[in-house]
Amino acid sequence: MAFRFLIYVLAMLFASGDLAHAGAWPRDKGDTFVSGQVRQDADTLDDAPVASVYGEYGLTSRWTVGGKLDYALATKNVTQIKAFARWHFADNGGPWKRAISLAIEETAEDPNVSPSFHLGRRIDTTFGPGWLDAELTATMSILDAQVDYSAFALVGVKPNPRLMIMVALDITTIDAGAQIDLIPSVAWEIKQGKHLQLEWTYGLDGAVKHEVAAGIWLEF
Repeated sequence: MAFRFLIYVLAMLFASGDLAHAGAWPRDKGDTFVSGQVRQDADTLDDAPVASVYGEYGLTSRWTVGGKLDYALATKNVTQIKAFARWHFADNGGPWKRAISLAIEETAEDPNVSPSFHLGRRIDTTFGPGWLDAELTATMSILDAQVDYSAFALVGVKPNPRLMIMVALDITTIDAGAQIDLIPSVAWEIKQGKHLQLEWTYGLDGAVKHEVAAGIWLEF
């Protein structure tokens, strides 16, 4: 119980997000980032996976826009469509980067609106340069005004110029409880601006979850 409580408190300081996103860091004006991922439940390998496409575009030096689409290959249905705009605070020379965003999302259940706060900073470690990425989100249903809260915190490090090692903690409140997921991942730069990514999601609390994912990140 103490371990569970500690994880919950730490994660609620941060927020729920996508490992591929730039978070508090803005995309340079005119720069585009696209990622594709295939996600599979490791306990039901006979089931077809879910495919995702995610993208960001640097509209200006302080505005980043983007979207995400999830497609279930088993049912041949789009399970999520999301569009967002993110505004980045001016760089004041401090170590922390900050941004706020607003997303509109359509899921299988209902449409919702999600404001978020993003926080990030570069760090130095004994293993190489690294970064912290955090996001706090409130998701409000358009149909019944229900509000759910989520938290995501990621620590990443580059022990090699071409290798990124990351671990994230993702929490989503569900009714009276919470879904807590641990997400370790690695990304390897196969060419400049092109990364292959492997990811594992393990449910620490809430619903049982063992998911593996593979994807590609493209910057241009």
